[in-house]
Amino acid sequence: MLNGGGCTDLGRTRPINEDGYYISDYNKECEAIYAVVADGMGGHQAGEVASTMAICEIRDAVNERCFGGMTGSDIKDMLVTAVKKANRQIYQKSQEEQSLGGMGTTVTMCLIFDDKGFVAHVGDSRAYVLRGGQLHQITTDHSLVHELVKIGQITAEEAAHHPQKNVITRALGTDSGVEIDLYEFTVLPGDLVLLCSDGLTNMLSDPELIEILTEKQSDSLTGLAEKLIASANEKGGFDNITAVLLAKESEFCGKDCDLA
Repeated sequence: MLNGGGCTDLGRTRPINEDGYYISDYNKECEAIYAVVADGMGGHQAGEVASTMAICEIRDAVNERCFGGMTGSDIKDMLVTAVKKANRQIYQKSQEEQSLGGMGTTVTMCLIFDDKGFVAHVGDSRAYVLRGGQLHQITTDHSLVHELVKIGQITAEEAAHHPQKNVITRALGTDSGVEIDLYEFTVLPGDLVLLCSDGLTNMLSDPELIEILTEKQSDSLTGLAEKLIASANEKGGFDNITAVLLAKESEFCGKDCDLA
């Protein structure tokens, strides 16, 4: 059994919430569940339009194709097709409506199919796996500061407070084509998958995320997502905040569980 829960919040400084998320129902035929997180950008509520479009287009495309007996290759093709379709629709709408010109959104989605996880990623929203009390970042940020860290111009510590930390180098809908990163990983009983916008990770460090996610094993996934967001707001809530959690089996374990 696979479960999901999530929450999104305006934060404490933004006038509108340009984040969005979607969690599918558990598909018994496929033994699958998936979730999408999108963080929109653009003036005059265009970011909200972009993130909403991305989620709806991806949801519809995946729901049309998800079926039992899919191979890993089938799933990757389905995710890429869905994200590219969303990119085309957002880009076309931005070209047709002047008020939406330049809009775009990040997209990070994860589909868990039996014991495999598949992630499609564009932008700087993130996917993590919590396993045995350790938090592993699956995705790599498509951001200016990540590029600067990669070439050794700044350190990871400097990146956390860099004035251009919110500049992303890849987004959905800003061009007619998009490059999508794909990741595949094994999902074990007790694993907790976290998808989130940068409004969460800019406020909370990895140790803080781990502490919240492992402090109370009996919490629902939605309850844990709400706790993450509340903590980010306590730290300032300078951006919209979204957190989505997926878990294998109805009971997920915390830092003391045996994953051997």
